Amino acid sequence: MLCFFLILDIIFSAAAIFGGYYMKFRAPEDADMKMGFLTESAKKSSETWEFANVTCGKYWIRSGIAGIVLSTAATDAAFLSSEEIAAIIAGIAVAVIVILMSCSVTMVMMKLRSNFDENGKPNAKE
Repeated sequence: MLCFFLILDIIFSAAAIFGGYYMKFRAPEDADMKMGFLTESAKKSSETWEFANVTCGKYWIRSGIAGIVLSTAATDAAFLSSEEIAAIIAGIAVAVIVILMSCSVTMVMMKLRSNFDENGKPNAKE
């Protein structure tokens, strides 16, 4: 069971880090592409598209790093205590990665609403 969760941790962490890197540094310039942060509010203008991808990419990279840290803790727990405790920690790591990646969408949407108007233009700084 521990091996299963550790493999999931590695896959999810790698997907989060590589996906975050792609969105942050390599997202396509055209919002009509099939990859990136594809929501209606992100596609309103080039500014919203770039902001959404960079912001979501940061969150995904952080999620992947958190997964690596937790899976490392699970591996350490396996050596220091029991495999059952390590499997629980590794299962928690999988859940944390999924929750963080899911919450990143909500966080980006909230930031888009606060930083851009309904037409996709940046809000004036007061």
